[in-house]
Amino acid sequence: MNRSISVVTTFHKKGYDDYGSKMIDTFLINWPKNVKLFVYAENCQVTQTAENLVVLDLLEKSPELVAFKQKWKSVPKANGDISKVSHLVGRKDRHKSFKWDAVRFSHKVYSIFHCVKTCNSDLLLWMDADMICHSVITENTILQLCPSDKDLCFLGRKGKFTECGLYAMNLQSQLTQHFLKHFQLFY
Repeated sequence: MNRSISVVTTFHKKGYDDYGSKMIDTFLINWPKNVKLFVYAENCQVTQTAENLVVLDLLEKSPELVAFKQKWKSVPKANGDISKVSHLVGRKDRHKSFKWDAVRFSHKVYSIFHCVKTCNSDLLLWMDADMICHSVITENTILQLCPSDKDLCFLGRKGKFTECGLYAMNLQSQLTQHFLKHFQLFY
């Protein structure tokens, strides 16, 4: 069975300059031409062009993100400052404030939410914009790593938190759709 595949990522101007441009270049060289890359750019102009590259303005396409950031911009806990959160005092991961930085990571989740609704793909992969695609990736490899009978595929790591820089969502799965709907509500 043929499954359509898309990849989504996001970055701002500094991210594009520092790593996003290289990510796009290496994607366009090494990924199958029938896999679309959806880029949600924030306050920057992407210079690359290709038939399988779709560049969207993140803030324009996601007014929900703009509202979320406005609502939570002045709440320390929503921006990773957990210094005054008493129930986290004993946690060994307390110093990893990025885990609580909902505003920082909102760009990622809201770009995914929008892409899910518009990409018309069977399989959607999230890829952090600081990743480099150093080797050729085939459609067969992607489909083997993301079988159609799985809802979500990710890189699990024993004894550590899950790697969230690359994961896949089976958009044909009702469970995945249910998860995404509720994830957006909870976020």
